[in-house]
Amino acid sequence: MEPWRPSPRNPMDRIDPKTFHFQFPNLRYASGRKLCYLCFQVERDYFYYNDSDWGVFRNKVHPRAPCHAEQSFLFWFRDQYPCRDEYYNVTWFLSWSPCPTCAEEVVEFLEEYRNLTLSIFTSRLYYFWHPNYQQGLRKLWDAGVQLDIMSCDEFEYCWDNFVYHKGKRFQKWNLLKDYGFLA
Repeated sequence: MEPWRPSPRNPMDRIDPKTFHFQFPNLRYASGRKLCYLCFQVERDYFYYNDSDWGVFRNKVHPRAPCHAEQSFLFWFRDQYPCRDEYYNVTWFLSWSPCPTCAEEVVEFLEEYRNLTLSIFTSRLYYFWHPNYQQGLRKLWDAGVQLDIMSCDEFEYCWDNFVYHKGKRFQKWNLLKDYGFLA
């Protein structure tokens, strides 16, 4: 019997402003924030035509197996972009940095898609004091992933592109509370 695997789903278009302000602040310790949001943009350039795809994934909890936001993206990407002959530039904006398991899956994915570059901007570091979580981030870095903590520019970009802001201008409020420590 084949192990259960989450089926890819369509990503959300945008998230609610309250969700964004609760889930995304740069915090050293983020009590009560158990969800991970992954805002993504995929760009490909071929025959002078620039095509871009974007959306938001959130982790899913399934009785037989959890599916992290990163895993949802990887399943979705493989279905949407089966061609390995095109060049892809992928950017993620994460509310939490990847866990060690997801980091390993992303490294394997990058070995499969050698024509893809990945940039990850994360709001918070998941269990930054645990060596295996640090090692997962190092593996991503060694695989060529650009890693950084979200700054004001990334928050504003997310607000403009991934949040149902209904015309409200971006205000940073307390989003950058622990930026210096995390960076």
